[in-house]
Amino acid sequence: MSNTANRASRKRAKGTTSIQMPVPGRPAPRLRWIGFGGLMLVGLVGLLALGAWIARGSYQTPTEAPEAARVLAAQANLTFQILTPAYLPREFDRAGADLKIQEVSRGAEPIIEITYRTRRGATLVVREWLPGDLPMDLAYARPVQTKWGKGWLLTEGQGLTAVWVDVGSVRVSLFTYNGETIPKEQIVQIANTLGPASNQQVFTYAEPQAIKDVPVAPPLEVKTNDQGVQEFTLVITPGGYSPARFVLKKGLPVRLIFRQLGEVTGGGTVLLPVDPLNPTRLALRTASDKQVIEFTPEQAGEFAFTCEHGAYRGVMIVQSGG
Repeated sequence: MSNTANRASRKRAKGTTSIQMPVPGRPAPRLRWIGFGGLMLVGLVGLLALGAWIARGSYQTPTEAPEAARVLAAQANLTFQILTPAYLPREFDRAGADLKIQEVSRGAEPIIEITYRTRRGATLVVREWLPGDLPMDLAYARPVQTKWGKGWLLTEGQGLTAVWVDVGSVRVSLFTYNGETIPKEQIVQIANTLGPASNQQVFTYAEPQAIKDVPVAPPLEVKTNDQGVQEFTLVITPGGYSPARFVLKKGLPVRLIFRQLGEVTGGGTVLLPVDPLNPTRLALRTASDKQVIEFTPEQAGEFAFTCEHGAYRGVMIVQSGG
């Protein structure tokens, strides 16, 4: 090429940006940077996943229950084992749990109450007692499936959430007034892990589980005795009334014996719809007291009965004869 042609070529290239051609065996610069950035991104995601796995693993690692020693000491004179949950979310202060033993009456087993608190002040109370042969039927609660069979779930205003289960011979009520921070699913999970405090390992993480409903058991049909009287006993316990739903026949006399089992918050009372427009109040002065009322139901239908504070509720069903 002549010098003139070279000068013309240089003149055309003046003021333009040259393009760097790839060298065989070496990636283009842009591709090299994209590959490096991608590796950094993959590495960051991997580190985050590893951190989450390690954190979750630490939640699932069982440890010794810090309240176990106090619980075991308290149950030394009891005829039943105090139950504690293996699972409690990490925000609960197990070591600072309050343990209270409520004496009911001479010769009767006490009621055990363990209060767990979160570091933000929310509380979960685990209350347990021996119900004897009283079945659990809560007319105002939702029957749900638990590890222990049918349990009962109640969710109401003011953050109240409660779960009742029977673990062997022990009846347990778990309740909180902080339902907005302790979900009902979590309380059912806690109930599913109840067990003796001796040698029980505890953990702070559990996979969320959906709550499953179960069919409602039929109400108690009150039988007529040899004198033609519908006679039965209504018992109020720390978990509610038993039976909570019962069926009477219209026009037949009724003899109802009202008793109390355990120390009932607010006292043992019932507002009984003998007259649906003017309920009759029965009150027990002591745990060993009883009240007897005789009446004849004259109106068919379903009538609610409650304690005087409305915390305990049930349903009296009156059916026409025939």
